[in-house]
Amino acid sequence: MTDPSRPTATDDRAELAGLLPPPGDPHLPAGLREHLRDHVLSEIRSAPAVRPRRRLILAVPAAATVLTAVLATGLVLRSGAEPADRPAGRSAAVQVLPGDQKGTAAFLNRAALVAAARPDTSISPGQYVYVRSRVAWTSQVGDGPRTLDELHDREIWIPQSAGDEGLIRERGETIDLVGAVPNGWSVDLPTDPDELLRAVHRRAHRYGDDRDAGSFAFIGDLLRESLMSPELSAALYRVAAKIPGVQLVPDAVDATGRHGVAVARVNAGERTEWIFDPDTFEYLGERSYLVEDTDGGKAGMLTATTAVLGRAVVDRMGETP
Repeated sequence: MTDPSRPTATDDRAELAGLLPPPGDPHLPAGLREHLRDHVLSEIRSAPAVRPRRRLILAVPAAATVLTAVLATGLVLRSGAEPADRPAGRSAAVQVLPGDQKGTAAFLNRAALVAAARPDTSISPGQYVYVRSRVAWTSQVGDGPRTLDELHDREIWIPQSAGDEGLIRERGETIDLVGAVPNGWSVDLPTDPDELLRAVHRRAHRYGDDRDAGSFAFIGDLLRESLMSPELSAALYRVAAKIPGVQLVPDAVDATGRHGVAVARVNAGERTEWIFDPDTFEYLGERSYLVEDTDGGKAGMLTATTAVLGRAVVDRMGETP
């Protein structure tokens, strides 16, 4: 008799297929993805003042997942520097605290229990997920050094339905997201932990060759700018606990100076942290910084920061709660 708890041959083939980029799917390693992000931000900053509204055309399939991670979700993290606006061109530094894998699973399982008990926020086709945040990240011009940008406000409207446009307001500009990956598509995932882990693995290849790093990045994107059901949030925390290399950092600071406990992972010398309130387990934001000397900077260099200030459902693009 077949054991229903064991993956089938079809599941195995699907998971193995997910480890390789599908034909025609752009392959963007982390370094190239960051370069693309920096290029786009450079284009935004250099846009003529007579064009305050622009349209970005994004395809919905796999390529959109990569581009939306760069454009729509901002790929913003943070490091433990002062939470004040910092002039462009200066790099911040953070003390590199040791991470510990002990207790990580217990912390994430506790966060899962709290998330599962939260009330569900319903969202209907045609509505939008609105996220307001405070962000900054590094940019690079030519072969020059990576420098931390000014801390600034960011608003994004993510459509719930496929085919609807999204919208970003940032740096005084309004950017239309044509063909934005819809919130419904992003969070249409199974809540069974084993099935969800396979689904996360299938999406991880869009972030590079390292499946574990890609899985962590994919979940981070969902935490940052989406609206998930309590059941899915809880399942994602339990799946994150199974990713090799995930650890706890006892103190982390988001872009507004709020302190929390970080669930972190190091990839290519850079630590990415999801910051949680230690009492409520509420997701506060992210930060990233170098934990070792690299060609891009010295250990402790802050590379990006974010703080989520509001998340809601609205009926129209441009509408605020």
